[in-house]
Amino acid sequence: MAASVTLTIDGKEISVPEGTTVLHAAQAAGIDIPHLCYCSGLKATGACRICVVEIEKVRGLVVSCIRKVAPGMVVRTDTEQILEARRFVIELLLSRHPGLCLSCDKSGACKLQRYAYELGIEKPSFPVRDPGYPVDDANPLIVRNYNLCILCGRCIRVCRAQGSDILDFVKRGIETKVATALDKPLQEAGCDFCGSCVGVCPTGALLEKKARGKAREWELCSVESHCGYCGSACKLYYKVKGNDIVKVTTEKSSDYLCARGRFGYGYASSEARLKTPLVRKNGDLVAASWDEALEHAAARFGEIREKYGPQGVGGIAGGLTTNEAAYAFQKFIRAGLQSNNVDSGVRFSGLDLLQKLEVAVGGTKGYATINDIATAGVILVIGDVWRRVPAVWGRIKRAADRGAKVVYLGFYAGRPVKIAKVWLRALPGAEHAVLQQIAQVLVQKEGGVKAEKEQVAGFTKFAKSLKQAADAPTGVSAEDVAAAAELWADSKAKGVVVLAVDGVTNETGNAALNLCLLTGRVKKVLFPGHSLSNAQGVWRMGAVAESYPGLQPVPKSAAKFSRLWGMTAPDTPGLTVNEMFAQGSPLRALYVLQEDPVASFPGCVQVAARLKGLEFLVVQDLFLTETAKMADVVLPLAHPLETGGTCVNAEGRVRQYGKVFPEKTPAVWQVIEQLASKMNLSLSFGSCRLVGEEVRAVAPNFGITPGTSPRPAFLPVNGSGPKAEEVGSLWLVPFTSRFGFYNEFWVRNSGLDDLLPYQGDFVAVAPEDADRLGLAGGAAVSVSTAYGQTGTVVQVDPSLPTGVIIMPAFAAKTNMLLGLNEPNGPVAATLTKL
Repeated sequence: MAASVTLTIDGKEISVPEGTTVLHAAQAAGIDIPHLCYCSGLKATGACRICVVEIEKVRGLVVSCIRKVAPGMVVRTDTEQILEARRFVIELLLSRHPGLCLSCDKSGACKLQRYAYELGIEKPSFPVRDPGYPVDDANPLIVRNYNLCILCGRCIRVCRAQGSDILDFVKRGIETKVATALDKPLQEAGCDFCGSCVGVCPTGALLEKKARGKAREWELCSVESHCGYCGSACKLYYKVKGNDIVKVTTEKSSDYLCARGRFGYGYASSEARLKTPLVRKNGDLVAASWDEALEHAAARFGEIREKYGPQGVGGIAGGLTTNEAAYAFQKFIRAGLQSNNVDSGVRFSGLDLLQKLEVAVGGTKGYATINDIATAGVILVIGDVWRRVPAVWGRIKRAADRGAKVVYLGFYAGRPVKIAKVWLRALPGAEHAVLQQIAQVLVQKEGGVKAEKEQVAGFTKFAKSLKQAADAPTGVSAEDVAAAAELWADSKAKGVVVLAVDGVTNETGNAALNLCLLTGRVKKVLFPGHSLSNAQGVWRMGAVAESYPGLQPVPKSAAKFSRLWGMTAPDTPGLTVNEMFAQGSPLRALYVLQEDPVASFPGCVQVAARLKGLEFLVVQDLFLTETAKMADVVLPLAHPLETGGTCVNAEGRVRQYGKVFPEKTPAVWQVIEQLASKMNLSLSFGSCRLVGEEVRAVAPNFGITPGTSPRPAFLPVNGSGPKAEEVGSLWLVPFTSRFGFYNEFWVRNSGLDDLLPYQGDFVAVAPEDADRLGLAGGAAVSVSTAYGQTGTVVQVDPSLPTGVIIMPAFAAKTNMLLGLNEPNGPVAATLTKL
């Protein structure tokens, strides 16, 4: 702990930790020192000279944002000399800042305006020179008006620290301005549109395009909530006027939000959302009242259950639904319909790996957090986690700038390559073999001393299993494996493995955990990112076949839940989604909640055929999805911004959604109450809060395990990677975009689709493969695998290695080419020019 330093600021004595700046010391004393270039969370530069102060026995004025405190220091912050210096700087800035305050959207929140007012500057003393730069509003999200720029450099520093690092000062003297390389538009310069530059800008030089003209700052109210675009569930604030979201901000202006989190809220209030129930009549879906739709659903569920028994009915919950909705849904299927045929699309998105990790690290308290990534000394990044969970990129980048060693295991030449000390460019499907090879180097070097010290079970068997991966054709050299092993072997460095459980194979996840255990890293070492906002919560709420709420096993816990619910809980095993869509499945009626199996599930052609063969299908969703178009009853879905509710993020922490809009649609638990009532069943929830209380009663702390200390054990890793004769094949891998998402309707109805690197569906091919196959960008091709065939358009991507092709993850055309048991690929593929 740092020693304490005592000093005096404006006559007030204060003690602060050694190394504190004068600016921060003043803030701790409740004294506000004006500042423009300084921004919390960014490295101070002392460039603007607004934060100057006087320090006794020090000649001249001192910049407080970079000057450290000293014992006995006497500081004054508001003498006439200081105020005069600040006035001079502000007037200089105003001399090249056109007076557009009357129409500027930043009025009321502009720091330049605020300090001019506080210093009594009614008009600048110097002639005003309008720079005359053209306003750049060509992109759909950010307006850049550098006529209002004060050259504080905040945007440059935040872009360098956690963004795409595309901004810098150009030109010199009075002509200096902020720009991208060659002054390219943001899209062409490689901007990821995180909006961090907008968040830190103290003036109106950078603004949210959608917010222009909608409201003044003082008209906005702030609603605290969390993002629903990935498992990070980042904290954010919706700035609301009336019933409209005007913009999104963060707690600290320099906090990171990806493009989806900052700009992707439009879908929630889209006119394309379902507003009224639909019922199929004479082959067509027609509008119906809630009463009619629920009467029909209740009658048909009852008839089919009576005819086929509990195995004939079931439900599927999506990984984006809230804890409360998932809980109410599974209770209706289990206790209402008396069937354990309830499962989730999370099954195809890393559920098996999540279940293993829960045991291996002793519950969610054993997971690494976003902050652990930021403070790590060595980071192993696996796959496209930086695209699936964009929040990790900012932390990885900051950690690397601080000196952390980054090892990147992935085939794509993306962002991590720029900061990685070692790039392990493995063949798709060989990632686990590379990790095994790293482990073998460590065992040979240290003999598993640390693993034995930590009493990790199964070391001998694990060490023997490494030999089968030694000569696997992974595409990674022995030298790179050795270099990665050397970095990971440094047990004094805090190590974190960053992966997306829905983007790697189970074998890769197992091998990654084994590598942690081998070096004695048991807790807070593996960050299990996820593309879905509530994969952890849906699983813990009991919306998967093998467990009741709180991860309590089926059928073992049936008697317990019969007592808790006052209704009979079934004690027969339920069908997983794989089994629901298998040939010969007994399923005859299905209720699908916020999921689109026809588009989002691997093997979706088989899924669609199976859904078509059902006798009855109910879909409840925000939009008329491809699955909803096949339904007999379609029910509108309320959004968490209308109902509230919670999720469990990738770190295993409960996050609360804030209510922004008035309720236009009944909440899921209200719909289920009414549906159950029409079946003469008593399922009373009452409100979101009461559902939450019931969840806590049957699954304390939302089913999140408090953290145990089991004896850690190595997990089995089967297979050694692609066979030698397969190395020359084309391998198809579903790959994500920072702007794409699991649900295409969210992206499309928020305008994020304009940012996608390639518009529409595509297959990306390495330049060498394109030349070999005689394909040019834009060429029409057929893509075939063992599971299906589809037509699409070629894009040539120089970031790909030869032999690897990628298509958008979660897209229907991609899922046509994957199998129910191979959701993440890779799968062997053939390209044929059309």
